[in-house]
Amino acid sequence: MPPTPIPKQVRFAEFIRRLSLLPAASSHDEARSLIDQTLNRVEDELSGVPFDPEHWKTDGRMYPVQDDNATDAEGAPGVTSYRSVAHETLIAPNGAFEIRNVKTDTIEISKPGADGKGVLP
Repeated sequence: MPPTPIPKQVRFAEFIRRLSLLPAASSHDEARSLIDQTLNRVEDELSGVPFDPEHWKTDGRMYPVQDDNATDAEGAPGVTSYRSVAHETLIAPNGAFEIRNVKTDTIEISKPGADGKGVLP
């Protein structure tokens, strides 16, 4: 009998927990890499679903944000907004980032960059 899948809420909470423990990033690309790698590790370990981005709508696995969902964040010069199904991820040039739940408008995590500054000035 296959193992019971771990609910997405639990996997997302673990993703946020691990992100909070990582050292601060010093650039947009470094922050993006930390977020992507952490999410993929959590999903590899806990989802039971192989990485296959072509099936993101149906396989139940969480995937990193994609470049085709990137826009300039409104009112925040230089900050990039990445939209996914349930979240918006904001990443600043200094490596600061925030992940916000779009349904509840709550910030799941806000992490300053290596310079100690946040996403918004």
